[in-house]
Amino acid sequence: GCDVILGIDNDKIVQTWAANTAGRALCATIGEDSIEWPDPADDLFFHISPPCTVLSRANSTATDVERACGLDFVRWSLDHVMHKGYRFWSWENVCTAATKAVLAEYCTKFPDRIASVQLDAADYSTPQSRIRLIASSPEIIRTLKQTPVHRVSVAQAFAAANQPLPAQYLRSNTNNRDGSDCIRSVQREAFTCTASHPLTWCQPDGQTVRCCTAAEQAILQGFPKSWKFPSGSRLAIRAIGNAIPPPLAAAIIRAASNV
Repeated sequence: GCDVILGIDNDKIVQTWAANTAGRALCATIGEDSIEWPDPADDLFFHISPPCTVLSRANSTATDVERACGLDFVRWSLDHVMHKGYRFWSWENVCTAATKAVLAEYCTKFPDRIASVQLDAADYSTPQSRIRLIASSPEIIRTLKQTPVHRVSVAQAFAAANQPLPAQYLRSNTNNRDGSDCIRSVQREAFTCTASHPLTWCQPDGQTVRCCTAAEQAILQGFPKSWKFPSGSRLAIRAIGNAIPPPLAAAIIRAASNV
């Protein structure tokens, strides 16, 4: 029910995004290139997701300098929203001690304009666990917190997409603390879909059946079957893993529309 007007990224993935949304794509580097940002309006919703790869706990190769730069952009994004004065907006990033500390700083500095919540996209009809920090106006965050939980299992999501299940279990790319495989039944939500590696279909004992395809990862991320992705499995999986699950995005927009 929304008209998309502009999407910005410094990656050509923004072209595919524009093909799906009919929005205008702008390939630019924020902070370096000149960008004509939309002005605040009562019918405008603004969303920003600062790059989170270097901030993620799963990234063991990021340097201290890279992490510091990532946090600088987190601060820039919140400063930008405050400077522009957007009424309807949202912000999303990984949930770490560092990102939570920066967000807490801004919630204290702007108590009437910024609030935050740590949530699992699985509570908002996404068939995977995905813990994220969401910031927005206090009114939108309050409404989002009051949204009834609605969970969808992997089996339910594949049935809705008319896709067969290659196996009855999924394995993540990480291990439990005791070194054992992380395995879940398809009767639950999946593990988090990452941009680097697809999840693995497996037997109950963890024996590999095969890796998830990009199309299967898209189902787990909550994308509609009609959504187009970049050609090539690796590019598509990266695009899917970097995206906000559409069911969560819809929940945020609904929360804003009820303010």
